[in-house]
Amino acid sequence: MGLKINKDKQNIAAMFNSIAGSYDLLNHLLSFGIDKSWRAFLIKRIKLLKPATALDIACGTGDITIAMMKQGIDVTGLDIADKMLEKAVAKSKKAYYGLTGKGKGASSSMPKYICAPADNIPLPDNSFDVVTIGFGIRNFDNRGESLLEIKRVLKPGGTLFILEFATPKNRVWRGVFNTYFLKVLPYIGKVISGDNSAYSYLPSSVGTFPQYGEFMEELEHFGFKNPTYKQLTGGVAVMYSAQKSHNT
Repeated sequence: MGLKINKDKQNIAAMFNSIAGSYDLLNHLLSFGIDKSWRAFLIKRIKLLKPATALDIACGTGDITIAMMKQGIDVTGLDIADKMLEKAVAKSKKAYYGLTGKGKGASSSMPKYICAPADNIPLPDNSFDVVTIGFGIRNFDNRGESLLEIKRVLKPGGTLFILEFATPKNRVWRGVFNTYFLKVLPYIGKVISGDNSAYSYLPSSVGTFPQYGEFMEELEHFGFKNPTYKQLTGGVAVMYSAQKSHNT
């Protein structure tokens, strides 16, 4: 019997707060460090747009937020787990002062962080050139409302980028992935984090999230234009992108 998916905001916040201390270690360990290449690919795409402002939703401990800061982008991180944000703030200060110590900080400003849900973003309309979500949208309790909020805070013509896990399309690779993702990963995650549920929730949440063309249709349904996706590492992860209309 599969794990029951409970995406209530309080439950999700509590779950991520419980693993905040080991979150970065496990991300890199369980992905064999490949998660860094996924984020690097995202940042390369963002750099092409030369955005001035960005919002990183479900920012967690701030890896994507900090990477955008290093590009001189005025970035805000948003998450519902306050202990994850504490880690993000500490990492941001270290990264920022590391930049200023090298004489590179003049083009960067310290990220701002907000503890809030994606379906009720406490920021003005048309505020950001780019919005990013790194491996978090599958956890949203109200995904449709969240997408509408994201569209609201994006500037006309702004771009939404989403990194999310997926099930590989190739049958052989899918079998290898499922064995690791469903059996090995939850065990290692439990041993290191001490949490009995968080790393069992992960594969279950991926299995219930719309993938590939199905999710692009959802983006279009909520008013985004020109949705595309790019498979990463054989489809273990996917980068989706879509734009807010210039006429909105």
